[in-house]
Amino acid sequence: MKHRNRAKSSSLFLLELILAILFFSLASAVCVQFFVKSHILSRDARRLNHAVNECSGIAEIINTSDGTDDAIEVITGIYPDAFLTDAAENGDVPSVSALIYYDEEFVPCPETDGTYVLEAVFWEQGRMLTAGMTIVERNEDAPIYELTIKHYLQRRYDYAKR
Repeated sequence: MKHRNRAKSSSLFLLELILAILFFSLASAVCVQFFVKSHILSRDARRLNHAVNECSGIAEIINTSDGTDDAIEVITGIYPDAFLTDAAENGDVPSVSALIYYDEEFVPCPETDGTYVLEAVFWEQGRMLTAGMTIVERNEDAPIYELTIKHYLQRRYDYAKR
């Protein structure tokens, strides 16, 4: 009979051990999901922060410029790898588009190394310089950040022409 009690106690211990392993495996699976979710949130927040900073920098250049040509000149001076094109016409207003490429760390780079793309479209209408900026990851369609700004152009009055 002592032999049977020993078998019952060892099977009970084995059952407890299996339940403990099951509990810890479920708890570890939940923890792994939390770590993965926090990593994704951290990555997305970092991308958004960099995108906001880059768009804000271009917006500051536009706000201090005297027109489209001046803004393009400063942008190409700061971002020598920027790609400039005449964009599609906004109604009857001609516009200029600048594409700036960034690597994984949001450092400006040539197009071949780019992971992220900032597209800035500028157009003047009367005395308003308007710019629409969108930053996207190259392989995705959804923008990370979009910004549209308007800047009133104060043309200096030339007193000599009077």
